[in-house]
Amino acid sequence: MQNTKPVSNERIAYGKLPWAALLAALIAAVANALVYFAASGLGFIPQSVLITTPSGEHPLTVAPVVVSSVVGAIGAAIVFAIIGLFAPRPVRLFRIVAIVVLVPSLAMPLTIPGAPVAMVVSLEVMHIAAWAVIVGLLTTMARWAKPVSA
Repeated sequence: MQNTKPVSNERIAYGKLPWAALLAALIAAVANALVYFAASGLGFIPQSVLITTPSGEHPLTVAPVVVSSVVGAIGAAIVFAIIGLFAPRPVRLFRIVAIVVLVPSLAMPLTIPGAPVAMVVSLEVMHIAAWAVIVGLLTTMARWAKPVSA
């Protein structure tokens, strides 16, 4: 029979998870806004390239970059919480799931019609930055700390 008890240092501290998610969302949004402004300033994100949104086609602005970062962090926190309910090693499994989600997300910028290579690379940098911040903060800040014995 396989051991289904959670590894003690991999348990999720559910009381800390909302704060970790909030901080991850904030830092990921700021990091991606900085990448956006730097890339835009260098001419890597031309306003002539239109992004399809639910409200039509528009040039990429910082608003959807920030919103996507926040939504990604909230979604990741929900997935992490669910994994924590069932997996004996939730941190390890969440990191694997996060990598599996990251890889196809890197293909998304390639689907933007007429996007120059510099824009595609800038968007992929944003995906990787958000991934690193979100996964890093959730799996460290929301991890249950084993009490130190005297």
